[in-house]
Amino acid sequence: MLTPDLADLHHNVERGLYRLLNAPRDIEGGTPVPATSPSRAAAVPALQQVFDAYHEGFQYFVDHSFRWWAGCIAAAESMGLSHEEAVQEAYAQRLAGPASAPEFVWLIRHFWLRVDRVNRELPFDQRVAPQDVLLQWLVEAGEDREVLLITAMPYWPLGLDEQNQWC
Repeated sequence: MLTPDLADLHHNVERGLYRLLNAPRDIEGGTPVPATSPSRAAAVPALQQVFDAYHEGFQYFVDHSFRWWAGCIAAAESMGLSHEEAVQEAYAQRLAGPASAPEFVWLIRHFWLRVDRVNRELPFDQRVAPQDVLLQWLVEAGEDREVLLITAMPYWPLGLDEQNQWC
């Protein structure tokens, strides 16, 4: 079985945290949320339940994404590249490294949109920004591998539709 070499991850986790937690606040659109979000323990049960489902699924996707990334590197090595050249080639093809795994991108999109659906049903002061549920709450839970994976993303894989809603 292929296992990831964490030295093959070429991103700065702190910069990734800053970027992913703050960039959505620069966008006009989506369901309005307060400027600050509560911790998981202080959030409404509906959002806690979404996080719990996300967290449970994330366990599978972390391992899958790191195996997938190791496979991308191994495929490049099989074409005669050195290990470091293979890592560089894998990044040239997949900017987000292991977070480029299609299943992982699906997980992030699916749960962002779930958080947004719950938020639309809540009073404004009970809403939590999707990036806080999907990333900040992982940080608070001490989920280092999960944070390492998600911060490899250069941006959230979402956009806004014609009605200015997340899609």
